Amino acid sequence: LGILISRSLTALSFAILLSTAAQAEQRVALVIGNSAYQNATALPNPKNDATAMADKLTSMGFQVFLHQDLDGQGCRVALGAFSEATLNADIALFFYAGHGIELAGQNYLIPVDAAMRSESSAQFETLPLEQVLTAVRSAKKLGMVMLDACRDNPFATTMTRTNSTRSISRGLAPVSVEGEKGLLI
Repeated sequence: LGILISRSLTALSFAILLSTAAQAEQRVALVIGNSAYQNATALPNPKNDATAMADKLTSMGFQVFLHQDLDGQGCRVALGAFSEATLNADIALFFYAGHGIELAGQNYLIPVDAAMRSESSAQFETLPLEQVLTAVRSAKKLGMVMLDACRDNPFATTMTRTNSTRSISRGLAPVSVEGEKGLLI
């Protein structure tokens, strides 16, 4: 119940923040919901969550780029188009629902076609969160990143590890925005 209340208050604060902004602002959002994983546990909620978020953001004046079940190339193309749109935006928002992973302190979002056979190849099959942060930082006033990523590693039992002392199953690593202006994660 405490988590539900916390999420509700966060959502309410988010809605108030965005709805009070001037209507003349250029707002763009990239919304991704990955549910149909080919090599990992399928997730029932991300597609629905992405659709609901896209509808809400559209009603709040955002130009929304909604994508579902993106493969690796689709993720890169969608982020590229969004990056271009953020150059003229006052507010840029990125929302992701699906599997995510932390490797060596870096966070990665997992496309639906990722095989993740080894720790060394995993970073090339995923979308680095740092690339997302680079895109939203281009907004003139505010960049936001909202992650609804599973905190387990669906590849933990099948992924070949190159460094057995590193944990790859504990969820996403904290992201510091210290010293950054106009960025919320």
